[in-house]
Amino acid sequence: MSRRTVAPDFRLPRRRLTRALLAACCALGAGAAAAQPADADEATTLDRMVVKGERAEGYSVRRTSAGTRFTLAPREIPQSVSIISHERIQDQNLDDILDVLANTTGVSSTQSDTERTEFYARGFYIDSYQFDGLPTQMVQNWSYGDSGLDLALYDRVEIVRGATGLLSGAGNPSASVNLVRKHADSAEFTGSVSLNVGEWGRNRTTVDVTTPLNASGSVRARAIGSYLETDAQIERYNQRKTLGYVVVDADLTPDTQLSVGYDYQQKRANGATWGGFPMVFSDGTPTGYPVSFNPAPDWTYWDTTSKRAFATLQHAFANGWNIRIGATHDRSRADDKLFYPAYNDWSTGESFFDPVTGAGVSPSAGFYNTQRNVDGADGYVEGPFRLFGREHQLMAGASYNKRSYANYGDYQVGGAGLPWDPFDSYLGWTGDISQPEWAAVLPLQSEGTITQKAGYAATRLSLADPLKLILGARYTEWESVGELADRSHEAVTPYAGLVFDIDDTWSTYASYTEIFQPQVARDINDRYLDPVDGKSYEIGVKGAWFDDRLNASLAVFRIEQDNVAQITAEPIPTRPGEFAYRAARGTVSRGFEFELNGELAPGWNATFGASRYVAQDADGADINTLLPQSTIKAFTSFTPRSATQLTVGGGVNWQNGIHYPVPAYGRFEQWSYALVNAFVRYRLSPQFTAQLNVNNLLDKVYLSQLNGYGAYGDKRNGQLTFTYSF
Repeated sequence: MSRRTVAPDFRLPRRRLTRALLAACCALGAGAAAAQPADADEATTLDRMVVKGERAEGYSVRRTSAGTRFTLAPREIPQSVSIISHERIQDQNLDDILDVLANTTGVSSTQSDTERTEFYARGFYIDSYQFDGLPTQMVQNWSYGDSGLDLALYDRVEIVRGATGLLSGAGNPSASVNLVRKHADSAEFTGSVSLNVGEWGRNRTTVDVTTPLNASGSVRARAIGSYLETDAQIERYNQRKTLGYVVVDADLTPDTQLSVGYDYQQKRANGATWGGFPMVFSDGTPTGYPVSFNPAPDWTYWDTTSKRAFATLQHAFANGWNIRIGATHDRSRADDKLFYPAYNDWSTGESFFDPVTGAGVSPSAGFYNTQRNVDGADGYVEGPFRLFGREHQLMAGASYNKRSYANYGDYQVGGAGLPWDPFDSYLGWTGDISQPEWAAVLPLQSEGTITQKAGYAATRLSLADPLKLILGARYTEWESVGELADRSHEAVTPYAGLVFDIDDTWSTYASYTEIFQPQVARDINDRYLDPVDGKSYEIGVKGAWFDDRLNASLAVFRIEQDNVAQITAEPIPTRPGEFAYRAARGTVSRGFEFELNGELAPGWNATFGASRYVAQDADGADINTLLPQSTIKAFTSFTPRSATQLTVGGGVNWQNGIHYPVPAYGRFEQWSYALVNAFVRYRLSPQFTAQLNVNNLLDKVYLSQLNGYGAYGDKRNGQLTFTYSF
């Protein structure tokens, strides 16, 4: 299949947080009394409260470990960082990771079909992800459902842009996405039930409950369940999503916490597309399909299931040092039957689709079963030390990740004289055609295992009161066995960042980071080329106001990719029929990003992000013209102090024009456009709220897919959410 070319009351959350923290403090005190003598120092309990208090407030966070493992304020991190908080997720009614990244500064996407969306930052594909800081890689070519990860179980999402090799291992110099799970953070029985209804028969129910498991509340559990069913603006498409999540958080001692959990996500997509609709007839005229057109027959589907078990143990020592160990086991499965209407020559883009007879569309179909297993572990220690009369910080850890996969499939091509020949004309398409005769046993298409073992360390040196230097490196042993060829690499990825505090509000920084990506190309001597090397240079200015509740950043960056494989005309003597590759200078991306995110005033939260980049290959040509080079993303919510039961807000996402080159016809284009969204929420009682979200308020018609095949983005639609909290 991978061969396819084609705000609530501003004061109320504070009261709830205060009650939760007070309850947790009481639980800690009870635990401490049981574990320590009566005259034990209570300072340890207070330190633990600080750790538990590191959560999003409004649209931002005061401190985060994103990018470095050191717990820092955003303006102390020498890279661009975006936080999508739980409150913002609620305001914008964001369903999944696709929605989050679509609203993140500097992130853009391309769409391959109804189930696959690929995300990019600064012109490079994002394949580095983390769950509670534990790194893994996710790719979309076989699509295990990664782009549809449900947000109901995540508290917030943290995105670090640029090369992130210190904590990620192999990947691209684009960004790293960390999904932070919700935990049982209340020692009292609490929860919520919500019902979301909307356009196209949408109906989603979510239940979220937290309860103590013992009298003191030192052991707590949280369970989240969600079910979604919806049709879509395209014909014959519907989706069913089921989510189950449970986590148990236990205070083993006042300084030791254990978290164990499991999540289950299942998506059933009927009428799923593989590619999109043909965009042009053979005479060069547009096909002109309506937004409701589905190029797939009525028997296609794309089902995915993921199961993740995880555990985290952390301990705070009396001397300020902390240790954290995490492990996960993930199982992802996909089962799909798909249809692909081949209609053109991919080398020239010339269409064979006759506008009169409807001939020239060659049917093809695929039946696939794919599976992926991931075992990962990551542990590190972090704390202060003194040197030359100043206090510094040190972090050191080790990481292991093993990803194994097997992809089975049957690919059938139809046409005149072939066993499967379902139609002569694609005109008047209704999706009513027969399936091909599938193989009784699906043959293996690909399999392999990729293993990464790594050790990493970094130190944050206080050179002077306003000047901090972060130096670090990661040593990775990377090995791939099974697909194409066995290969292995060893790599050291350095990290350096310098931060200068201009005053209590402003800081400026400069950083250099790296990341590597192995490749399978061979040179004239039959040796694998060295990994593609991604280098990221960044300088910027950051500001923070209102006790770090409002953060701003302006970054200028340059990213280079080197050792990119380039084919030559020289044959490899030991491999008849294969030509050698050479390592060449690759893509250079340069640009800027600006973001303002957080609380502008009591009850007023806002985010504004603007980005611009230019990415060119070694010949100076723009790469991936399907990505917008300029974007603006803004959203705000406001709760009047005179009417705290009411919250209103809205925003806009704008991008410049994109195009797809087609030698036979020039190119397909989507002009620049803006999508306007709005919401209103009213608290009918202390426990009951109603919220209305309207997306694409101006009903803009635009192409969300443009890669020779087309698909339209969602037209104007609304959703109404009722939430009861207890």
